[in-house]
Amino acid sequence: MKVDRISPAHAYAQRVAPSLLGVARRVIALAGIEEGQTVLDAGTNTGLGAFLAASRVGEEGTVVALDPDPDFLAVAEARATAAGYRDIKWQAGVLGVLKFAEEAFDHSISVHALDLAPEPVTLIEELRRVTVERGVVVVSTWGAKHGNEWLVEVERAVRRYGGVTLPSPAPASEPGNLEVLMQASGFDDIEAVRYPDHLRMGSVEDVWEWVKAVRSWSEALAGLSEGVSVRVLEHLRDEFGARIRGGELLVGREICIVRGVVPTA
Repeated sequence: MKVDRISPAHAYAQRVAPSLLGVARRVIALAGIEEGQTVLDAGTNTGLGAFLAASRVGEEGTVVALDPDPDFLAVAEARATAAGYRDIKWQAGVLGVLKFAEEAFDHSISVHALDLAPEPVTLIEELRRVTVERGVVVVSTWGAKHGNEWLVEVERAVRRYGGVTLPSPAPASEPGNLEVLMQASGFDDIEAVRYPDHLRMGSVEDVWEWVKAVRSWSEALAGLSEGVSVRVLEHLRDEFGARIRGGELLVGREICIVRGVVPTA
């Protein structure tokens, strides 16, 4: 089996981030970001949401990209520089109690980063606190487990062959959970979008490499023995291999995006 020697941050940037481009675009659109505004990207990963937000706010605006892992921030900043995004402010910090003043941002976004927060409810409450009145907060995550085939089958195989229970990559993902968190945090005009989607890959091996780059699973999966990894891959071939058509493999996934407006005091 080929050994993946690239860093977790580079693996995420190469494999996971491109598969979330459409999601990030929807998050940005729902946030209603405009030129000259100030935006927080909480859990920027390798900068995808920050890049798109920076394109909206322009030179007169500001984007602050926050992430708990300096290695991910370093990859994000290098990619931003290469792409010409020079005004994004990169900051390392826990996705919990945020070190920003109240109403510091016009809008706040978080693209598939709830799994990085020790307590997702605290992050949601903090996003409300640091966003101005009538500002918009938009959060995306994976949808319900049954709508994400990759999640179900990898969890099943790793538990069966490795005796390992993987952490959830999608906290608050079950129908209504994220909306309830937003309501409990006091947001107005809450809108939830859940839609079926597909992970598009060229092979089952590509799916496995993508899964290993998902942040909440990368460490646990890297620790599997070669024998267990081989058996997990064989399981995925049995489940998905027959679906390849024209060099493309579609694996079901579900996306959840929730938008809330910070109320007027």
